[in-house]
Amino acid sequence: MPCVRLSLCLLFILGGAPSLAWAQMFVTTGRDTLRGLPGVEVLVEPLQPELEAVGLSTTGLTREVTQQLTAAGVTIYQSQRENPSSSKPYVYVHVSAVAGGNGDVAVAIQLHLRQTLVSLTTESRVVNAMSWDQHSVSVMPLRMLRADIVEEVRALAARFVADWKAVH
Repeated sequence: MPCVRLSLCLLFILGGAPSLAWAQMFVTTGRDTLRGLPGVEVLVEPLQPELEAVGLSTTGLTREVTQQLTAAGVTIYQSQRENPSSSKPYVYVHVSAVAGGNGDVAVAIQLHLRQTLVSLTTESRVVNAMSWDQHSVSVMPLRMLRADIVEEVRALAARFVADWKAVH
């Protein structure tokens, strides 16, 4: 019997699950969720003190992303009050790091579009739902940490810009 359970578990994990199971999974819809948005706010999560110690700042990353999006033609709102969209979309950036024992640092960077969405089932408003997502995890040398993080944030923002332009 354990062999049968193991086989069923492996079948499910490796993609042999019934289609109904897949239909119930939440999958972000990516670029289509950007269609029709007039612009976005940019919000960078406060950085860890270890990241600030190497010269990174929340203000600096906010400026980097804002300039990149503005240069690509994306309207940037300074507050939700300015944004005429009822979904109040914003680009959210989160950077976190863990130092390794050999001088390298593991860094996770997330760039999302978050907005208010309406549930098709209950018609309730789901506030702060992630509808577009890019992320990376990498190991970086401490001496290059600031430059590597800024470069990776720019790369993720470039993916956002490409999807934004594809639907606008």
